[in-house]
Formats: sequence, structure tokens, C-alpha cells
Amino acid sequence: MAASSDDGGDFVTVHLPGDEEGAFPRPDVPVGSVGGRDARGGDGGDDDDDPRRSSSLLRSLWTEAASTTDLPSPGSDRRLHHRRGAASSAASSYGGGEGGGGSRDALSSPSKGPSKGRRRPRGPGRGAGVAKRVWLAAFAALGAALLISIHVFLYRVATKSDGGGGRAGPESPQKAAGRSGVRGPGSKQARARQREERTGAGGTKNAVLKDGVPILGVEDLEARMTMAEARAHELAPIAHHSIDTSRYTIRINTWRRNEQLLLSLNHHAKCPGVAEIQVVWCDGANDPPREATHHPSGKVKVERHEINSLNERFKVLIDPPTLGILSLDDDVLRPCAALDAGFVRWTRHPDRMVGFDARRHVEETVAVEEGLGRERRMWKYGYMSTTEKTNRYTLSLPRAAFLHRDYLDVYTVALPRSAYAYVAENLECEDIAMSFLVSSLTDGKPPLLADHWAVKSMVKLYSEKRISGGSGHKSARDKCVDDFAQVLGLKKSGLQKGVLSHNGHFFWYGDRPEDWDDVDPEEVGDERLEDLVEELRDLGKKGEDKQRAWLGKMMAETMVEARKAGMIEKTKEWKERWGAKG
Repeated sequence: MAASSDDGGDFVTVHLPGDEEGAFPRPDVPVGSVGGRDARGGDGGDDDDDPRRSSSLLRSLWTEAASTTDLPSPGSDRRLHHRRGAASSAASSYGGGEGGGGSRDALSSPSKGPSKGRRRPRGPGRGAGVAKRVWLAAFAALGAALLISIHVFLYRVATKSDGGGGRAGPESPQKAAGRSGVRGPGSKQARARQREERTGAGGTKNAVLKDGVPILGVEDLEARMTMAEARAHELAPIAHHSIDTSRYTIRINTWRRNEQLLLSLNHHAKCPGVAEIQVVWCDGANDPPREATHHPSGKVKVERHEINSLNERFKVLIDPPTLGILSLDDDVLRPCAALDAGFVRWTRHPDRMVGFDARRHVEETVAVEEGLGRERRMWKYGYMSTTEKTNRYTLSLPRAAFLHRDYLDVYTVALPRSAYAYVAENLECEDIAMSFLVSSLTDGKPPLLADHWAVKSMVKLYSEKRISGGSGHKSARDKCVDDFAQVLGLKKSGLQKGVLSHNGHFFWYGDRPEDWDDVDPEEVGDERLEDLVEELRDLGKKGEDKQRAWLGKMMAETMVEARKAGMIEKTKEWKERWGAKG
């Protein structure tokens, strides 16, 4: 899921020269020389050398300027005093202002006529010139302050972003948690603190351990955001014709299946819609393969986690470049076109989860206490067979699903801690938790699904050992569904059921299916996606045989490398490698 930010206001104080205490020359204080010249503007001599005359002239100038401009007395407005002093000094230096015509004769006494070396009393024109300079200075200062304020405002808007990339938008959940003094999991401080607390490979001092392995950081023991705050949170908006409407970030969860991981990286890195691939690496006992850390595509980043938990797949340590996140397991491939189609659907509904694997919950009546006749309604997990049989679904698995970047942070900081701890302790049910979380934040709506053909385009990589399975797997997921629905309020508010298949339609699948004829290609914001929309429109006009041939060709291209490696089950290459009989 970001460093905390201080939302305190920015105040800009503009200090003009001469704002210091006593900087403005008082009328009864002699003015010194300016620029090596006598302050009166002459070369010395005659009766102008008398300081009392200088003081008298300044006192007269102050009286005229103040009376002409109706300025406040000295001390009441300190910002403009230096400007008045400069005007007074200039008037003494050069023998006249704009109102006096700049002539030395203008300063001569009117009773005696023009006379060399003598000055006449200053008339009202002199004060008008000073007043004009004062007001010009005032307007200049106000204009400068306004420009600075505008620049500060624009800077704050430009930098108030979720991921620090200059994207304007609502405050991210991590930043909201940071305002209360809590460091977000993606902050530099948090990562530095984790490194400092390491005691060995895969170990931290401040962590909940299971069999000597850290499964829960102490910073995650308590929620840093309430569910009410999470529901009130506004998702960062998607700007039109930006990277968020054309590309997405893949986050791959992996665990000691390097061959599957590398096959997935090689395929998905070729997809033009993929901006970056982040590998969530939680194996503290082993280093990631060099082929991943130095992948030739330049798109791959390995995100090393101190904690070994399925919760970590949603804890963002490397800020993704996009708001659109495609959560993937390491053993699932799909054609690039299928991913792009799901991405377009997500950009049109960014508040929803858009998945490729639908499931549902089922409700059963169970006994609370044997023999006492007390019963209650329990929610249980329904497999794909149950989902297809009833043609209804209520959740989607994030082993392949598009999510808004903010939902990853909300999961980390706001998911009820009972659910968070269960996932950490049992290595189970993070997919149910995320699907139910997004539904609880969207008024109980089910996830949206990609096109039917895109869902059916999955290429599964073979694994000798499966992560899920075992005798207790079903009962554990039943408990997750029931408990998570309770703590997230879905049992009370309700979880809507979506229609899965629409009479076997090649495109329509799930709630509010996409009709590509209603999608304007020019609105998708990218030439690659415009071409895809046009192609899907044309495909919809063709027969079922051509549609299936089109899909089969894409799937064959997707599995080329994996098939050669013998990693596609029941193929000739797979049988040769594993000695299996099909």
C-alpha cells in the first residue's frame, strides 16, 4: 500500500528591505551619503552643508508626503516605511522628483527668483511624486506576495499525492494513518526501522513468531484506520489520458517456485500494458533468483519482506507507478489481450474489484450446541463447481484480479485485526479477506468479472507441490467466510449475488457485463486499447467457431515457453519430463 505527511498550512511571510526595527529614517535624523555622493545630490559647499537645513527639509518632506497620501504615521505600518525613506533620500540627492520636474531651479525660493546655490521651498508637486512612488511600491509588494502565494498553492496541489509521484488526489490511507503518528508500511522510516531490527535471516526483534519465523509485525497488531474511516476514504482519481488509463502494475505472490515465477515474469513482461512487475518475496531463508533481480525486460522489481505471511502480498513496500494493480499468483498465465480487456473494464469501474476467478458463499443452518436445539445460519465457502451449478457468485480470488492501489493500503491498515491475524497464523484466506473487504466498502456489491473468454483463457503452470489443499483446507475456508463476513458487517448489511454466466455468452460474464459496442474506443485513452476495443467489436459479429479459434490461438502463443519446459500439464512435453501417463 506511504510516508506520513503533515497537513499543516503553509504560510509565506514576505519581508521587504528595511522591515527591521528602526530601518526607516525619521524626519528629524540627518540622512547620510548615498553611493559615494552627498545625500543631497551635490558636491558639497554653499549653505547646503548645514545639517540643520537637511533636517528641516526632511521634516518638511515628511509632512507633505503624509498629508498628500494619507499614509499612517510612522510605526503603524512598517512594511512601506523603507519605501518612503528611499523616496525622501532620492529627493534630497537629485534636487527634485517627478512633480518638481527634476530641476535644481524648482527648489529655489519663489520670493527671490532663480538664484544659483539657493533652494526654493518644495511645493505640493514634490509630495505628489513621493506619493506616487509609495503607491507603486505598495502595489509591487502586494503583487509579489500574490505571486508567491499562487506558486505555493500550486506546489501544494501538485505534491499532494498518494504515491508521491505528483498525482493530485485524496489523501491515501497510509497518509491518513500517518497523520495520527503511525508510519505507513511503505514509508522510508518503516523500511529503515525493519532493517535496523533484523536479527538474522528472516527474523526481526519486534514481530510475532511462529516456529521461529516472523508472521506478524508489531506495527500490524492494531488497526490504524477504522472501517468507518475506510468507508469514508475517497479513492485517488484516475486522470484521463494518463498512465493510469493505459498501463498497470503486476504484483506477483510467490513462494519457492522459482521456475513458475520466471516463466510468469518472461510472459507478462512482454505485455505492453504492464508498466512494472513487483515480486513479493517473503522467503527470508533464500534469495530470489538472479534472473528475477536482473530481468532483461527492466520491468521487474523484487520487493523483499521481513514477514512471512500472505498478508504481505497486499503490503506495498515499493510504490507502484500506477493506480491499477493486477494481483497474480506465480503459476497463472493469461494472454496479454485478456489482461488488457480486464484492465479496460477496471478503468471504467475503478472502485470495484475486477477478477478472473469467481466463487460464492453458501448459507447453511448448523447446530450451535448439540442436543439443545439451538441453530444458526453459517456462511461457508463454495468451490467453482458450486458456483457454476447455481450460476451465482459473491466473491473473486485475487490470484488474478485488478484492484485500486488504495485498497491494498486499506487492507493493511483497516482490515479487522481478527481477520488479519487469522491469515498470518494460518497462511490461509487472504483472497477471501480482500474480496469481502472491497464488497464491504462498496455497499455489499460483488466483484466484477472479466469477459467470459478472458476468464477461460487461463494457462495453469504445473506444480508438484500445491500450496492449497489438504484435509483441513475446506473447513479452514468455511471458517474464514463465516468469520470475515461477520466482522466486516456483510452478514448484517448483505452481500449481493451476481449472475455468473449469461447463457454461455462469449463475452458477458458476471455482474454488469461489458458490452463492447457501448464502449467508445477514443475514450479508453490509449491506441493499443483502442485497437483492442475495435477487435472485440468485430469479434462479436463473428460466429462461435471463429471466436473459439481466435481464443485458442492466443492461448497457444501464451504457453509456448512453458510448454517447451514441460510445465503445461497433460501435454506431450509434460509427460516426457515428469514421466506421467495421460
